[in-house]
Amino acid sequence: MTCIKRYLFTLLLAIFCIGSAQAKPPIHFVNMPLHFSKVTTAVIHAMLSKHFKLDQYRDIKVQTIYNASHQPDHLLILLPSKKFHHFDIAKIKLNPQGQAISTEEVTELSREDIAQQPGITPTAATCPDKRIEFIAFAPNNDPLEISIANDVATAAEAHGLKTVRLFKENATRNSYLNFMSCPNLKGNFYDGDSRNDLIMTTNGFILAGDIDVLLKKRFRYRVTNIWLACQAYNDPMKTSVMDTAQSQKYAAGINNLEIGPSDNAAACAMKAAIAGQPITSSFQSCYETWDKPTDEWGISGNGSEYFGV
Repeated sequence: MTCIKRYLFTLLLAIFCIGSAQAKPPIHFVNMPLHFSKVTTAVIHAMLSKHFKLDQYRDIKVQTIYNASHQPDHLLILLPSKKFHHFDIAKIKLNPQGQAISTEEVTELSREDIAQQPGITPTAATCPDKRIEFIAFAPNNDPLEISIANDVATAAEAHGLKTVRLFKENATRNSYLNFMSCPNLKGNFYDGDSRNDLIMTTNGFILAGDIDVLLKKRFRYRVTNIWLACQAYNDPMKTSVMDTAQSQKYAAGINNLEIGPSDNAAACAMKAAIAGQPITSSFQSCYETWDKPTDEWGISGNGSEYFGV
């Protein structure tokens, strides 16, 4: 009996340890911090776990942000949700010796956070291929999101639309902004993570302010934007995409959209639009068929109810 109990205890302990390890999402570094030996992955997990339930996140993206003296100031942390098309932001403050000293949740990015994002430098968006009529954009290494975006892209091609797939490492900030500026663009499908002020790319952000400056009037009321983007149908992003960029139609999440049901609804809606069905009514039908009532979408725009018209 004693041996059996000891065996069961060891087995349960092993299961617990495996579960605990699995609760810690992997850490990916945008750039390697200076003094990294003092800020190990274990330290990052420990600091974040004081404020966040880490098992709720798919992974942890870490970028070192430097002060005016070019010394590490803090670690900017992006925490994409496992369940929703949303992410949280945190900062781990560093002391002059490069040691982690405090953690806080962030609601607004600092000027330094924005200025030091990869690919943040372009002052103009330039279309790489003027033939492009449809964009499918999926920055995460997530099989469901890639599959959904790929399915929509295939439907666009089947209807004769010149399509570009920007997935994973190709889903950069600059590539998306440049392709969104193309003069013959008709459809734009985003499947990623967002807040009301920015959407994630594979290497940083696109802010509402970027769209105001780089994509002003570029959609000409002839581009249907369906975005799997939590809270992006709220200002400032809503006004930037719908009014400043002049969307034909714009659909995005009012609240946090659940991964899976919302993807199926959005794909259904975009494929229906491409096929020539009225955009708003077909979106509602797809929502009722595929999505959950807890997912709240917004859809509107000043263009035609028919795709590309």
